[in-house]
Amino acid sequence: MKKVLLIVGIIVIIACVLALLLGALSLFGYYHVLDGSQALYAKLHRRAILSFVIAGILAVVAVVCFVVRR
Repeated sequence: MKKVLLIVGIIVIIACVLALLLGALSLFGYYHVLDGSQALYAKLHRRAILSFVIAGILAVVAVVCFVVRR
């Protein structure tokens, strides 16, 4: 059981990092698009916020996996 929780924790941390990168990239696009439609700005902002929330949830899940493993 300990190895399974370790593997799941590592996979969840990798997914968390990917979600953070996607959120950062979307936020970068939001602030650096010079000429875009209102829908594009709304989509980039919504994607950035959603990615950061998902990354936070995944980080909590990873911490729980490591704590339960301990």
